[in-house]
Amino acid sequence: MRHLSAANLMNYMEGQASDVEKSTLEAHLTSCTKCTQLKQEFQVLITNLREDASFEPPADLVQWGINLFQPVVQSQPGGLRKFIASLVFDTFDQPMLAGVRRVGAPPRQLLFRAGDVDVDVKIESMEANDRITLAGQVLSSATKFFDNTPVKLESHGVVRYRTRTNVVGEFSFDEVPKDTYHLSVDLPEGQITLFCVHRGNS
Repeated sequence: MRHLSAANLMNYMEGQASDVEKSTLEAHLTSCTKCTQLKQEFQVLITNLREDASFEPPADLVQWGINLFQPVVQSQPGGLRKFIASLVFDTFDQPMLAGVRRVGAPPRQLLFRAGDVDVDVKIESMEANDRITLAGQVLSSATKFFDNTPVKLESHGVVRYRTRTNVVGEFSFDEVPKDTYHLSVDLPEGQITLFCVHRGNS
């Protein structure tokens, strides 16, 4: 009889061989030292794989990964909770349509999410005067709008600009100097922060 194939040997060791195959393989193993040696090597490999948990990431690493997709809640001294929004969409990550031409930098569209609240942001760059216009809307999965909600634009730890949303949750910061900005929205549930909503001279 020819030597056993690795596939047939593994099926036998995993109990997937038929009764006829099993008796034939066992008879071969009693007389073939090469296949018996291969079977022993497979047994050592299977045992090591079953005992080795290194393919399983540590539980704290798994939880860290899960937390990346959850809004982070931080407590503020005054009792106001702080939510850090996650970036879920950025047009800079999307490929440009073939054949599309544009003079100047295209506007950048960003979507941030914290729980059931979305903050849609559009940034237009004005190369002539090195400024940007940052407009957006605060949205909820519920049917309500966030009107008259404070929105702040912060740079280097200082709030540089303030505005409030209109009746449909829209806000705008017109022609502000290019800088690295964090945007925050003060809701009754807490403050949502969008880190690096605009970065430097981009």
